[in-house]
Amino acid sequence: MSSTTVPAPAAALRARVPALSVRFWFVVLAPVLAGLFAILGAAADPAVGESGRSLYEKYAASPDALQWKSFGFHWAYAFWGITAFALAVVVRRRGVWLANLALLLAFVGATTLPGLLIIDFYDSAIGQVAGVDTTVAVNDAMEAMWGIKAIVVPGMIGFLLALPVAALAAWRAGIVRWWAVVAVVAGIVAFMGSGVAVWGTALTTVSFAVFAYALARSTELRRSLLS
Repeated sequence: MSSTTVPAPAAALRARVPALSVRFWFVVLAPVLAGLFAILGAAADPAVGESGRSLYEKYAASPDALQWKSFGFHWAYAFWGITAFALAVVVRRRGVWLANLALLLAFVGATTLPGLLIIDFYDSAIGQVAGVDTTVAVNDAMEAMWGIKAIVVPGMIGFLLALPVAALAAWRAGIVRWWAVVAVVAGIVAFMGSGVAVWGTALTTVSFAVFAYALARSTELRRSLLS
């Protein structure tokens, strides 16, 4: 064997390490990206805190702002969900049943909430083409369908609980410290308590950045994702 030849296992390891490092940092940065995209969505929203006819009127009158709002929240929810997925998967010892619950909640939330943002585009387009009265009538008809609630309610529950439960499972497994769980809960409380306003999403981003810091300094997470 030539002195410059690298044994196959060593070559495979060298090739694998950068890819695993990317995976690790993706898990670490995903909650921060969720917060940043939420800020984008909240800042662009032309009808913050409004509902019903007033919301439909502003969506129809501001399609450009509406598109940025929906784009931002779509990716915020997506990164929010993948964080719970990734964190729950690495829990292998204590907290594994909590991790299983987090996976179920993340599946329900991540497969529902990001896709629901498409409704915003329909609300805006219907208002532009057929008038806001039609938008109201269409939404009234949709709300009368039981299937809408059967999809949205579990999706909202999964979205709100997946990340806190995953963080709790990670704490039980010794992957993160207790304050990481507190940071996640604080971020979600700020998000919902503000009515998804800019200041609330900014607090969510700060809280999720604290959580990301906890993930970045976790030797257990690094060992699980880099080995």
